[in-house]
Amino acid sequence: MATNQQKGWDEFYQHPDAFGAPYPELNNFLENLEQKRALLDLGCGQGRNSMLALKLGFQVTGVDYSAVGVDTMVTKSNHQIEGVVEDIYNYNPSNTFQVILLDAVIHCQEEDRSKEINMFKKLLSSLENEGFLLIITHQWDMRETYLKETIEKEFPQLKYQFNKHLEHFYFPPLAEEEHIMEMSFMCFKYQKND
Repeated sequence: MATNQQKGWDEFYQHPDAFGAPYPELNNFLENLEQKRALLDLGCGQGRNSMLALKLGFQVTGVDYSAVGVDTMVTKSNHQIEGVVEDIYNYNPSNTFQVILLDAVIHCQEEDRSKEINMFKKLLSSLENEGFLLIITHQWDMRETYLKETIEKEFPQLKYQFNKHLEHFYFPPLAEEEHIMEMSFMCFKYQKND
């Protein structure tokens, strides 16, 4: 993690609701899960998705290297969300999760196949059988295709479920007009080998 990049995110997250509201498609997916247990929001920022999951009944852990973002999330949740200040590649989950979410975080990292595979190995070891890995990423440079192919090749026990196109409208801090982000929402279901 570059210190100047972390400082940039700390400054960005000083603005309330920097990325706007959660995606309706993510809300629908989480809401429709019959049981709601533990959710890991890796790269949680200010916790917009963590807060959504908490309101839906999940026990939530949010991880981000921005202390400002994590502190904002923990305070906003009245300390109901466990906040961890850590780089996504260095985080070692100590719990088991029904859902692991990486929203708009993978594409913010430099591509490093070795680091990504190591991270996914750690995440897989903490994902419940029949649990879900959700990855939301920008639709540029075929990043979603690369991630899908990497996961299918390296982790055959993660079964591809869908890839939905999302359009996310929001006002970035200090912007004068609304922005749109074109996103891919990928879902993989974990099925342990027998």
